[in-house]
Amino acid sequence: MTARVKESSRNREWLWVGLLVALAFLVRLALVLFVDRVVWGDEPFYLWLGRNWFEGRGYSFTGYSDVHHTPGYPFLSAVFYLITGNLEVASDICYVLFGTALLLPLYGLARRIYSREVGYIALLLAAVFPALTGTILFWGTMTEPPYYFFAYGAMFALLAGMERGRAWAVFLAGLAAGAAYIVRPEGIAYFAILLFYLVVVRLFEWVAGRRAANPGRVGNPGRRIALELLCLAVGFALIFMPYMIYVRLETGAWMVSEKAGVTFVTSWRLAYGDTLAFDKATWGLDSTGLEVFFFSRESYHVSMMEAILEAPGEFARLVYQNILTLLSQAFSPRMFPYFFLPLLGLGLFGEAWNRTRAKREFLLLLSLLPVMAFLVFFIQERYIAALLPTLILWLAAGLIKLGEWVAGTAGLLWARRGASSLSPLGHGGDAWRRWGTWLPTLLIAAMLVVALPRVMDNTARGSFRFAHKTVGLWMKDNLATTRDTVIMARYPAIAFYADAQWEPTPNATWPEVLRYARHVGADYFVLDSREVEKLRPQLAFLMDESQIPPELELVHVDTSEGERLVVYRIKPHS
Repeated sequence: MTARVKESSRNREWLWVGLLVALAFLVRLALVLFVDRVVWGDEPFYLWLGRNWFEGRGYSFTGYSDVHHTPGYPFLSAVFYLITGNLEVASDICYVLFGTALLLPLYGLARRIYSREVGYIALLLAAVFPALTGTILFWGTMTEPPYYFFAYGAMFALLAGMERGRAWAVFLAGLAAGAAYIVRPEGIAYFAILLFYLVVVRLFEWVAGRRAANPGRVGNPGRRIALELLCLAVGFALIFMPYMIYVRLETGAWMVSEKAGVTFVTSWRLAYGDTLAFDKATWGLDSTGLEVFFFSRESYHVSMMEAILEAPGEFARLVYQNILTLLSQAFSPRMFPYFFLPLLGLGLFGEAWNRTRAKREFLLLLSLLPVMAFLVFFIQERYIAALLPTLILWLAAGLIKLGEWVAGTAGLLWARRGASSLSPLGHGGDAWRRWGTWLPTLLIAAMLVVALPRVMDNTARGSFRFAHKTVGLWMKDNLATTRDTVIMARYPAIAFYADAQWEPTPNATWPEVLRYARHVGADYFVLDSREVEKLRPQLAFLMDESQIPPELELVHVDTSEGERLVVYRIKPHS
């Protein structure tokens, strides 16, 4: 192939990649522009942390330094907040940019493991896949796009660095794995699988070289492994260690994630759908009665291992339940439809693997393991969606094989008389075969686009409610709330849209709630009828205007979604 032909082929490749990346960008941009969403769940925490951090008020939104939430997403969103001056817009920008950027390492992996054509198909699928586009807007964190980008970027950088002998690329893999961790603490599992992959593959290559009577085939394996391990570890440590030191200074202990223990003990029953037990464990008061347990310093040293050893049988039951939940959620219309599984199998096992293919597939297989860490906690769609890029790669590999079968079979069935066996369709057969090869992919992509609105409507939304946004905006407009105003509510979205300080309502009796409210300096108290009906029946009397305690003054009732949200002013202590 001449240099001119190679250059032309390369230009066509980047043209297609550019067009597909642009499609992904436009899909995500359209979603944030035209889909009405609510900043809820953990997302307000990350956004408040970033804003306060960059404005010099410390890494906090509760009055003391936060160790529950890693600083990756707060940092990224704060960068765009400084530009836009709007927290929600900053989060939307992160979603669009990093959701689009994921396609670059995805294409790199597809091209290196399979082919350009598989890469194109993977890009098209990832551009419109519902669980990588629309549903993220309703999951309540928005950390998924940068997390996936850094995790799969680390995988691609390691694979390319090892195969091309580029130590700097292995170093970048370590940096990317560190970035994945700093966005979500479970990202440390990607560093673990990269470390394991590097050691196993290099040792395999050394053993294979010796068996081939060619010990020098991979050079000095000890020196190479040592250099690559050093590059990977140093890259990861540059991002990992500063945060570890910060956590050590705040908690007095070295820990990979402060959230592991408290998340385990508070969410044990959530795996069985017992949200009442979860609410009591998470938002109940600590021993002082002045702080909710989740934000209390008493939660810093909860031992996950001790909790498991106290009830090993119950723990085994929990893992079994989570395995069933993972399978049912992962292979569902909202995530990865089960009828894609035959195509996935075709992509994986449609042809025999040589050593090179086996080593590359080994990395993809390892990429499934980080999600399995959630089997000891509980399973939600947003936790397991990190599987999707790998599943999309296998699906794309299967679609190219199905497409080749479609084109080849059609060519043989409708071959013109006199056409050669190499071109059964005669003149123009090559172009027809190319379109025939893409036919299954285009049908699947069209199906995903059509299904997107329905999948978004049916995705699990937790406590997502537009009424929380409505009430928050009403408070900002009518009560002139400011960042110094303290709103006590179970749902942080209310305080977010009121642009006020949030304090969680504890799951406690009314006298205990009032004592806590006085302690945190709450100005307003917002109560949701759904909250008291399902989680806190002891506060149900507060929804009755005839039973309002003397400490409260009713200022607003919202029924915009057919259920009541009441806003109380907390009267000064007499």
